[in-house]
Amino acid sequence: MPVRNIPMNPGAMTLPAWLRHLLPPLAILGIGAAILAAMVLTRPEPPARSEDERVWRVEARTVQPRPISPTLTLYGRLESPRASTLSAGVTADVEAVPVREGRSVAAGDELVALDRSDLAATVEQRRADLAEAEAQLAEARVTHKANKRALTHQRELVGIAERGVERAERLADKDVASPEQVDSAQQALEQAQLALNRERREVESFNARIDRLKAQKKRARAQLEQAKRDLARTRITAPYAGRITGVEVAPGDRVRPGDPLVGMYDTSALEVRATIPGPRAAAVRRALASDEGVTAEVRVDGRTLAARLDRLGGRSPEGASGVEGLFRIQGEAPEGLALGRFAEVLAELPPRPGLVAVPPAALYEQDRIYVVRDGRLAALTVERVGQKAVAGGPGRLLLRAEGLRSGDRVVTTQLPNASEGLRVRVADEAGDA
Repeated sequence: MPVRNIPMNPGAMTLPAWLRHLLPPLAILGIGAAILAAMVLTRPEPPARSEDERVWRVEARTVQPRPISPTLTLYGRLESPRASTLSAGVTADVEAVPVREGRSVAAGDELVALDRSDLAATVEQRRADLAEAEAQLAEARVTHKANKRALTHQRELVGIAERGVERAERLADKDVASPEQVDSAQQALEQAQLALNRERREVESFNARIDRLKAQKKRARAQLEQAKRDLARTRITAPYAGRITGVEVAPGDRVRPGDPLVGMYDTSALEVRATIPGPRAAAVRRALASDEGVTAEVRVDGRTLAARLDRLGGRSPEGASGVEGLFRIQGEAPEGLALGRFAEVLAELPPRPGLVAVPPAALYEQDRIYVVRDGRLAALTVERVGQKAVAGGPGRLLLRAEGLRSGDRVVTTQLPNASEGLRVRVADEAGDA
């Protein structure tokens, strides 16, 4: 079969002009990339570095389980069971008010003076009534003696009158005396008998009359004593040493019985009423019933006062599950304390055995601490017993743990990756807790 020569088209293999210009740079870039890849693939491997186990730097506190008294921090208000409002006992004008609010007074100091003139006149009138009653009583006794003598004399007169009647009747039987004479003698006898009855009644009623006059005298004396007391009430004095909380009157005011005059409280009977949380109430009750009791420090107005739990309140605060504790300030309170002031109470409960005191940072997840043993962390589950106040610093947590030994070092640094067996180094070790 004859072969046919097919002519080639020179324009069919020709590249566009713009592509021909890009071919050299693309070729250079491709060659460079191939060389870089070859260098990366053929580079020598660096020798592997050996890393040591990391050691964490921590602070620790050496502990010694022992009896420690938990401290209960409470908040309350200052009050006094002997806070009084002195009121007027009589109707009178205010004459003078020698005290001012906030002043301290001693027992017996005059607080308010009322006008005495009207009440002094009443006292004199009651004295006169008593004197009159005494005079009437004395007069009744004298009259009784006279009545007794008169009764004896009247009995004699009755006897004379009876003999006169008998004589007149004998004479009338002999027609010597007229019937009129008999009637006159009979009339004299009846009059004598009437007089005798009157005298007898006066004598017999003496005791009743004396009782009545004695009652009048007693009433007059009671009225005199009442008038004296009313007169004494014109001088209102302090019933005890204390501080004035308010003055309600001024000179010239007219007061009536029951009107308030002055308020005060006993500075030797100050208390702090503080709410004890429900979870701590049982422990406080046990401590109060024990021989040790509950001592406390009260911080108020920058002062620290010694106190003692005196009793628990008779009712729970509204909306709270706890109870109210009344802490009695020991000794005389310093000047300037006002009722109602906010107070912080640090109550110390009886010691509990086997406790350690650590900073709050030592506690993990509310129930775990770490101790350093052989350079590694060992976790211990703990029981939170309470807190312990530290003068001039933050408080400490009181913990108890079964596996905690004397001399153990408790970690006081919060590590974000704390775990059993973590390697640590103690940098700063505190003293015994």
